[in-house]
Amino acid sequence: MISGLVSKVSKEKKKIFAMAMSLAIGVSSAAQLPALSAELKLKNPTNRPFVRRAIPRADFQPDVLLVVTDAKADKDEIKEALEDVHATATQSVRAGSLEMILIKTEKGKLVETETKLTKDKKHFSAVGRNYRFAANSVPNDKDFNVSWHLAAMHCPKAWDKGTGGAKVAVLDTGCEVSGKDLQGKVEKGFDANTAAAQILGGLLLGTGSLPGITDLAGAAAAAASNGAQHDQHGHGTWVASCIAATMNNNKTSVGIAPSSTIYPIRIADAAAGGKAIATDFSVACAMAKVFTSGARIVNLSYGAPYVGFHEPTIHAPLHKMFSEFYYVRQGLLFLSAGNDAVFDATVNLPYINMVSAINRTGALTDFSNYGTIVDFTAPGEEIFCMGIDGEQAEVKGTSFSSPIVAGVAALILSKNPALPNFAVEKILRASCVNSTPGWNGYYGWGMPDAAKALELTP
Repeated sequence: MISGLVSKVSKEKKKIFAMAMSLAIGVSSAAQLPALSAELKLKNPTNRPFVRRAIPRADFQPDVLLVVTDAKADKDEIKEALEDVHATATQSVRAGSLEMILIKTEKGKLVETETKLTKDKKHFSAVGRNYRFAANSVPNDKDFNVSWHLAAMHCPKAWDKGTGGAKVAVLDTGCEVSGKDLQGKVEKGFDANTAAAQILGGLLLGTGSLPGITDLAGAAAAAASNGAQHDQHGHGTWVASCIAATMNNNKTSVGIAPSSTIYPIRIADAAAGGKAIATDFSVACAMAKVFTSGARIVNLSYGAPYVGFHEPTIHAPLHKMFSEFYYVRQGLLFLSAGNDAVFDATVNLPYINMVSAINRTGALTDFSNYGTIVDFTAPGEEIFCMGIDGEQAEVKGTSFSSPIVAGVAALILSKNPALPNFAVEKILRASCVNSTPGWNGYYGWGMPDAAKALELTP
């Protein structure tokens, strides 16, 4: 959910941090790093209890369901099962052995149809609604380079050992490539938010054709796509530049993994300042494309407490995709914890990494969600990145703490691309700074230290 968050930094602070960061980025010796890179100590908040609040109502598309077919089910029997409940298949997504179908129910019969299909385990392995969620971010003013988070996470020291190179899929509003900070490092990507892309299934060619749709039609859809190299909203560009903004080019800030590449997939769209809304089906289409993109890291900065994309019971079809990505494709999925300032007791899942946000003092931000969902934390306030105009923007939100951790994962995978995903997560955890030993409900395993993570990477 989007909430109005505003941050201010004094001119004196900005000048001090700008000078410190320009020194840190230009110096190769760790011993010469400025005092800014001293250990950041995380502090547990005293006014954020572990109390479950009322679960918000999730918005979903009316008279529409998502079903994942059982791999052993006969296609004709699946068709008959849908006809029995007077449902019509309108769109589908295939990823390997997984097939997800978007169906239209009879008007006003969504709950009844959902109940019947959920009980039909012979034909359907998962059934859910097509939920809609907004991006977890709030931008404010442009400013000059005061990227405190890079020094706090010891990025200048890490860059002595490597600046990245791994591909990261950013599922968002697209990515503007006209700005200097991302030029030459953003692939064409795909627009999974268009009706044509979803209906024809052009983004699924790498894993097979869809029922009733020829390879030729799918190829035409893929060719017609303009990709996702433009961003009218801004959110996707901010996220991408947090990961991979170019270093030492005198423009805006620098990404955590500045030599990495971005594979943008548009799952939401809106004009600048509007609400960018992603749905289960747009995310499913995007994940299917990720499987053939070559990216092992995905960032998804959309959601809500308890009912967001991280909740497996109401997003069961989508979680088939998530678990396939983790267990079969060796992928790493990073989600933002959300900006509702609430305790979220949703079950912590091994195939999702949820990230909360801290401020420059090492405290949980006043907007960050927390709870059993959290795996890591990272700076999420006073973050400087590239805007869609190519100039510097200051943003805040867990939308940006999530790609910051994804960027550290990119540094690790760039050093050793053969590492399995669980090994990358183990290195991230071992590198963390935290308020208490081990895991806690505010910061998960803590804030990854980029330099230590690369030292631990074989």
